[in-house]
Amino acid sequence: NSTRTIIPGSALARWQNCGPSVRLRVNLQGPYDGTANLMRDDLRALGLVPTAEPYQAMGFPMVGGGGESTTTARLAQTGKNAVVDWVRVELRNKNNPAQVLATRSALLERDGDIVGTDGYARLIFNVASDNYFVAVRHRNHLGAMSLGSIALGANEAGVDFTLGTTPTYGTDARVAFANGKRGLWCGHVQRDTRLRYTGQDNDRDPILTLIGGSVPTNFITGYHAADVTLDGVVRYIGQGNDRDPILVNIGGSVPTNFRIEQLP
Repeated sequence: NSTRTIIPGSALARWQNCGPSVRLRVNLQGPYDGTANLMRDDLRALGLVPTAEPYQAMGFPMVGGGGESTTTARLAQTGKNAVVDWVRVELRNKNNPAQVLATRSALLERDGDIVGTDGYARLIFNVASDNYFVAVRHRNHLGAMSLGSIALGANEAGVDFTLGTTPTYGTDARVAFANGKRGLWCGHVQRDTRLRYTGQDNDRDPILTLIGGSVPTNFITGYHAADVTLDGVVRYIGQGNDRDPILVNIGGSVPTNFRIEQLP
């Protein structure tokens, strides 16, 4: 307006650069809809996405993060920015990518954007400006990490794991969709380093166990790691079951095959 006003010193703060930050995008294979080129938000629509991040309770080590929470109002948002689920973002040592230096839980939207609980896509970490490997993980998908370390500082950096042109660490770290996009491999029910259909610690048995163990046509609803497709229902057989994607992702014909998570 045209009225000049003196701003008191009590309302001012010294300029401070933003901490190292990164803007990320990723797709999850389980809920991905290739027709709409978006992920489904079934968990949110059913009221199953928790307001508090699930990774600390699952035993994931926290480094400067943990306990992040959102609101029911944020989870009520629909459209392409509707929440699909929580994801975990890790910054790793540029000289030793097996060492996690910082973690943060964030919200994944249908269009692949990873945003903080404050609604901003720029995830700021309380670390020194430096080069870091950037990894994204999900509670029942295999994680993926940038091929090389990335300079993170006051200026925003970005990594788009949905693009086939974005290089990732290891071999076949992501699944390729028919439209050329990429996503994280689904079916990682057991929290280990491999996707297995048979054998010890396989990812199929927990699905059968959760629905009762003896009647394969049973199903159960809820927020479970065994819900590979993230539709809110755990099924062992039938349309949309959570067992078949595991077999497909290890090759489809040899059930003893396995897929290794491409994280050091």
